[in-house]
Amino acid sequence: MTGDDEPGAEAEELITSFHRYLTVEKGLNRNTASNHASEIDLFATYLEGYALGTLMEVTGVDIEEYLGCWYIRKVASSRSALLRVPASFKKFYRFLHERGHLDDEELDDVLDACKNPERYVCRLDEYSELDPYSDTWDADYERWLFGSLDGGVVEDVTDETAPFDVDSVISQAFTEGDISGKTAVLDDFQVFLRYLVSNDSMKLTTANSFIRRKDLFALNKLMKSPEELKSRANQPDSRTIHLFYSLATSLDLAFVNEKNRLSITPRINVFGDLSPKEQFVVLFDALWNLAEWNQLLSSMCSAGFDGVQSPQDVIAAHLAMCEPGRRYDFVEETRRISMKIGGEGEVATYLLVNFLAISIFAGQIMPALKLFGLLDFGYAKERDEYAVRHGGRIEWFSVTTHGGQILGSVHVAAS
Repeated sequence: MTGDDEPGAEAEELITSFHRYLTVEKGLNRNTASNHASEIDLFATYLEGYALGTLMEVTGVDIEEYLGCWYIRKVASSRSALLRVPASFKKFYRFLHERGHLDDEELDDVLDACKNPERYVCRLDEYSELDPYSDTWDADYERWLFGSLDGGVVEDVTDETAPFDVDSVISQAFTEGDISGKTAVLDDFQVFLRYLVSNDSMKLTTANSFIRRKDLFALNKLMKSPEELKSRANQPDSRTIHLFYSLATSLDLAFVNEKNRLSITPRINVFGDLSPKEQFVVLFDALWNLAEWNQLLSSMCSAGFDGVQSPQDVIAAHLAMCEPGRRYDFVEETRRISMKIGGEGEVATYLLVNFLAISIFAGQIMPALKLFGLLDFGYAKERDEYAVRHGGRIEWFSVTTHGGQILGSVHVAAS
């Protein structure tokens, strides 16, 4: 196989149709569709160069040999690059199936080869550890080359490339036009994910497995509205990065591996293939229902806050009833919310007011809702350093029109 090998006319026609299918029928942006098409183009070149057949004649074994051996030796520059390929294959062969080029059995055979892509990552890791200058290189390479693809890999019980569950109730509460140009959360979160991909398996802090200061400041500079962080700031001091870290791990887009490094998963590609509106719904649903609110505080502040998320339905219902654009007194409204939760006259009411106004709700959830464009708020003119650092002393807030609609849908979905 030479570098001049190119796919034949039939393969080129299929790939062009596949690209059009992704952009026109599936609504993917041109860059994402082109990335998927490029992976198929390279695979077609490989098949033709080694006289292994055509794209429509491929079996699961062909894909396993390609991803588990040739691609690792010739192409893969990183774990993240390798993880993206099975997602492209699944889209392409589902496209062929829809067009009648594959039957159900043939499609299942291909999809089985694309399941559990960590198998291929393990092979890449093993290959990377081989020492070409070692006296045992020949034996080590032969052992790797003929080793089992599934050797030492625990089969996943779930498919990491399964589609996200996009909440239909929340989705019906607004249109894409309602959020277009009114929130930077989607653009900033994509920047955050691209940084994770470019720095896959980056080291985390020893104490809390948080993003290290060097990466924290680098990420903050990439945001559309960077926060003012002190030189000794840690991850929880950046409300945006801390929130994105929580959302990414809650959605299994990234995880802390056994070496205390932040590794990405194939679900990043699945998330990237969603439309902007679907991404917004998935992220907001994760904030409201998946992310542990007490984990959004520093470890010192979150002690004793187990189960703090229980009143979120009451909060959503109360905020949804607010008149859009009208400014409300924050302390007064949190007092009303707490009375709905604890009942007037109960000691827990006053403790909850403190919790809502000073800790999690004021310090993290309100800024998160503002980032999503669901509300706006302002702080009191004079605040001490502690209040500034922990987001305390919010003076007023106002709910946006689509914010009320979305929060109302959350309440309905929970009812």
